[in-house]
Amino acid sequence: MKGDAFVSSSFPMMSSASTGTIKLGPIRMTPTWPLLPLAPAIVVLVGLLVAVAIGAVGMSQLASASTEHAQEKARLMVDAVGSRVALLSGPARLDAMKLAARRAGIELCLANDAGDIQLDASLGGISGPLVRAAITQGTGSATTRVGDTRFAVRALDAPPSRQYLVAFAAAPSTPEGAPALISALVALTTLLIGVAATVAYFVGRDANADVVFVTDRIRAMAGVLSEPTGEPVPVRAMDEVGILTDEINQLIGRFASAEKSYLTDLDRAGHADRDRAGFLAAVSHELRSPLNAILGFADVLETEVDGPLTPAAREEVEQIRGSGAHLLELINDILEFSALEGGQLKLSRTRVDLTQVAAEVVREAAGVVGMKPIRIRVDGDPEVLAHVDARRIRQILQNLVGNAIKFTQRGEVVVTVLRDGSRALVRVRDTGPGINSLEKAKIFDEYKQAGEESVKRRGTGLGLAIARRLVLMHGGLIQVESELGRGSTFTVTLPLWFEPRPASERPPAATEGAS
Repeated sequence: MKGDAFVSSSFPMMSSASTGTIKLGPIRMTPTWPLLPLAPAIVVLVGLLVAVAIGAVGMSQLASASTEHAQEKARLMVDAVGSRVALLSGPARLDAMKLAARRAGIELCLANDAGDIQLDASLGGISGPLVRAAITQGTGSATTRVGDTRFAVRALDAPPSRQYLVAFAAAPSTPEGAPALISALVALTTLLIGVAATVAYFVGRDANADVVFVTDRIRAMAGVLSEPTGEPVPVRAMDEVGILTDEINQLIGRFASAEKSYLTDLDRAGHADRDRAGFLAAVSHELRSPLNAILGFADVLETEVDGPLTPAAREEVEQIRGSGAHLLELINDILEFSALEGGQLKLSRTRVDLTQVAAEVVREAAGVVGMKPIRIRVDGDPEVLAHVDARRIRQILQNLVGNAIKFTQRGEVVVTVLRDGSRALVRVRDTGPGINSLEKAKIFDEYKQAGEESVKRRGTGLGLAIARRLVLMHGGLIQVESELGRGSTFTVTLPLWFEPRPASERPPAATEGAS
């Protein structure tokens, strides 16, 4: 009995194993037929096939029975007529044979030992060779003027020589009882197929209605204004569709539980982000203030305002100032990355000459080279305009050029700026030791560094991670090509600047109703 009550069922909680990634194979879409017309059609088709099979078997059995009946008729007639003919002689024999043949609807003939026909009570289609073959076989089948026949032979011991009476009984072309069988089979098939098709139609209609109902409810779940997890589907009958509906309701319950857990975790993550932002703001203020004071007093001491410094004291002041500047750089990297992680960093895009920015970065980096035998230069197109944030592009180039100088002991560092279609390319190539394939795969990861351990300790491992994030925010791409012993090349792809077209040159806006 169908109803609109909800079927409640328990379901297990999601375990850690159930949260793993499930890989699905390719889904093959196969064509299907509608359920409602398909079920009655199958019933009718199967019923017709069964009826045809039964009819074929019945006709075969009737044909076999008709053949056996003709054979038995020939045997009985040859025995009955033979007994009477054996007592007669002369013309009386032929008259008796013709009378029996006419009444029984058979053909009779009397032949001698040589197979020559002596008396013929047939329609004239019996020949000597046929009679001789029949006498040799005794019983069997033969084709005469009346068609397919069955024959039987009886020997007559009448003097002066032995004679043989041969009877030919026609086998019916249509088996006896075939029309009655066909009529009964048609009537029975029509009745059974009609009943079965009607039952199949109503069963298919009910099943199709259940499927359509469940489909409409699930389709409604996908609506824009519906609940994210959907609502349970009423189970109208505990058949296969009802079991499927109950399983769907279990999935909905699991989705609701997962959504609730997700929202809880998301809320916790939001609180954690806010706490982290507050902590970083406090750290920024509490660490930068004393560091700026340390760097300021170190600068004052280096200018010898309070008196001259001994060489040893000057070296110590320089170490204080260098360590403080390095510590401030590390703090800035951490705060910068945190701002990127929290989505607090915004770009201010304008028209920027990448060649000019690269030249300024190279000029500033020349003082970092120190006594290293390294040549640093800018190459490429004289003016490449890009639609970028000038401050962040300078930060990206400073990081790439600074890394190149840090890891290169001799040779050159070349910054190349080019146009490539609708994009701008900035390449930083060095002649350093190169990067192996393992380190190259993780070089842009957070807190990861490549190179010698003594050089790694100088930074936080966030420089390239920050550069990559900034490039992606511009809609660009950063890649690295490197080979051990042959240096490295970092390539940054950025969008070019295109001058906006004057209003007079812009195409007219399409008016409403225009064709």
